[in-house]
Formats: sequence, C-alpha cells, structure tokens
Amino acid sequence: MLIRNVTVEDIPALYNVCLKTGDSGNDATHLYRNISVLGEVYVGPYVLFNSDSSFVLIDDEEKISGYALSTFDTIEFEARCAEEWWPPLQSKYQLPNIDNRDQWNSDNYIEYEIFNPTPSPKEVLEDYPSHGHIDLMPHVQGKGWGKKLMKSVGDSLIQKGSRGMHLRVSHINNRALGFYNKLGYPEIMKRGNEVIVGAKYI
Repeated sequence: MLIRNVTVEDIPALYNVCLKTGDSGNDATHLYRNISVLGEVYVGPYVLFNSDSSFVLIDDEEKISGYALSTFDTIEFEARCAEEWWPPLQSKYQLPNIDNRDQWNSDNYIEYEIFNPTPSPKEVLEDYPSHGHIDLMPHVQGKGWGKKLMKSVGDSLIQKGSRGMHLRVSHINNRALGFYNKLGYPEIMKRGNEVIVGAKYI
C-alpha cells in the first residue's frame, strides 16, 4: 500500500472511486447515468489546482483505492473554480429546469451544482480556512488508511500555515461523521442537509 500526491493521470481512477463511494459512502453507480459527473464536481478541481495537498491511496494490486483531497485557501479555491473550472463544465452541461425540480434525477442535482456551486460556510472560514474530503473503497476501509490519508493532508496544510481544515458531510452519513469525530474533526455547525466538521491546527 502506498500514499502519494495525486497527478492528472489519476483522474479517471479518482472519478471511479468518487462514483463507487458517492452514495454516502456506498456505490452510486445505479444512481447516475453519467459516470463522470460526480468526479467532475467533487474531484477534478482539487487535482488540477491543489495536487500538492491532495493524496491517493494505491492498494496492493497497484490500483487507486482512495483519496484525500484538500485546498489550503477555500476562498481562493472557490474563486479559481468560478473562473477556470465551472465555465467549461457549464458549456458541456445544461442547467436543469428549476421549475420542474420534483422530477429531477441524481444527474440533475449534480448538474445544478455545476451552475450554482455551494460555497463553504463563511462562518467557519476564519478558524478553518482550508477544506477537503476523503473517500475510500470498501476493501481498504477499517484498516487505518483513512487516518493515514487524513494525516497526509493535515501535515501538508500545516506546513503551508493553515489555521485549520473543515469538511462538509451529508447529515445521513453517520459512518463518515463517526470517522471524522474519532480523528479529532468534530461537528462545528449544521447547514441544511450538511454537517460541517473541522479541526484547528493553530
């Protein structure tokens, strides 16, 4: 098993991990017609903009089986995405009909996010200016690799001078919430269907 920084060449495999864990940690393949859209929203920009603070887990078969992605400055990251990442995707996709939301499928909700990306809560950015997220395939879960990935991210952000990192988690993903709390990333606020967890570094 190996942890290393992400590369652009990893993107297809990372998108696959994102899909296979995209239903609150479970396989979301059956939910999406477009198997790339989750990765395009939740993985791609970190690989392109923040490879120095984002990491992959390579399993014993030399396959990418997990990742921990992060960005040092959330405000700067969101601004860069608005300028460089979202416009090409907005040209690729179509904004779903917001008057017909009760008939949206899973793809439509993610497509809406492309046109209206949800920012991190401003209330947490002073103490937790960095943010990230982590996903692991089932066969590498429960073996300490999630903890090691989070340490790789945390060490990288601390070296850059980050005050702290937050993560946005679905309110129904109890397994993830328990994992973060155990690692010292307790709940710091709730927003809609999200729970924001975080750890201060300084």
